[in-house]
Amino acid sequence: MHHFSIGAVSAALLLSLVSIAAGQKPDKRYEEPKPQVLPLPAELPMALTADADALDFHISPLLRSGGLSAQIRQSLNDLIRDTHGETIVKLRAFVAGTGDARRVQSEVVGIFSQNKLPFPVLSIIQVGGLGSEAAQVVIEAVVSTHKTVNPDGLAFITGQYGQTFAEAFEHLKKSVNLAHVNPDKVLSTTCYTPVYDYEARRAMLQAAFPKTEIDIVQALRSPATDASMCEAVGQLDQAPQQGALVWMQAEHTTLVNTKRLIFTGLQLCFGSFLDDAQEALQRLEKAAAAVGEKSSAVQINTFSLTPAAGSALRKTTGFPPSTFTVQTVEGLTAIDATAGIDAILAPGVESAVLVPQE
Repeated sequence: MHHFSIGAVSAALLLSLVSIAAGQKPDKRYEEPKPQVLPLPAELPMALTADADALDFHISPLLRSGGLSAQIRQSLNDLIRDTHGETIVKLRAFVAGTGDARRVQSEVVGIFSQNKLPFPVLSIIQVGGLGSEAAQVVIEAVVSTHKTVNPDGLAFITGQYGQTFAEAFEHLKKSVNLAHVNPDKVLSTTCYTPVYDYEARRAMLQAAFPKTEIDIVQALRSPATDASMCEAVGQLDQAPQQGALVWMQAEHTTLVNTKRLIFTGLQLCFGSFLDDAQEALQRLEKAAAAVGEKSSAVQINTFSLTPAAGSALRKTTGFPPSTFTVQTVEGLTAIDATAGIDAILAPGVESAVLVPQE
């Protein structure tokens, strides 16, 4: 057994200090670890432009296994695979349950970086359910393809409300017809409804619009009524005669045959007063202005936690009512957020043709 005296240890320390002073390399046992510098997380863009005639729309399938992060990754990988490397311009993620919805952004950054793909704009909304208790996320994607797929333009059918799902569904079918969109040309449909019978409601939509992508979302965990809202995007078979941008007030529909469109991510509103709403709208307009000239509204979506916050945004905007929807949802990515707003805009179109309500 070896014994070490305090004097021997002190002598060893003194020898190490003398070696350092003499320019000799110190014993590695006495080196301090270097501070670790972590890179800042990548930021997603708040607005992007894309050619309107090249847009396609995809929705990830519901998943019935895995935790939230695993489902986000699989949904993103499925969308990237299905779009064959084309540019995903906008993602809108609906997260169910009590999982941390902020995981969506970190997974988007990681997977898009890994695949060397440009970042999309992103909207994240917390909802009550997705038609399956095991499903925790569904993601919608707007994709810029490499070919002309909408030569005559698009119809954005907004905010078809009803006291029941059947009523909202009938309003949607009527607007599709009045916008002169062939039911086979409805590309994407999203409905916010209490999911009492998910499969039956999905079947109704598929029967009416055979080729549409379908997303059915239960906006609140404990809905008080069967009130529902549906929206859709369809291809036009004929360019609108009235102009490049037409607001159909009665049908809550915007006809678009412009060269480009702007898609924004969700801007959060913190408070239920008009000033709070104005700040969110100013951030939205600033993001859009950074990527395009003066724009006109195509579709404005507001997701609100309280009626007051949604009302403040509606009162503050100058957007035409036919382009504007308010949907009450379960939550947003910031605890103190009261609402969120995102937009589709037509750059370079200072005014649209308004078809008034009869």
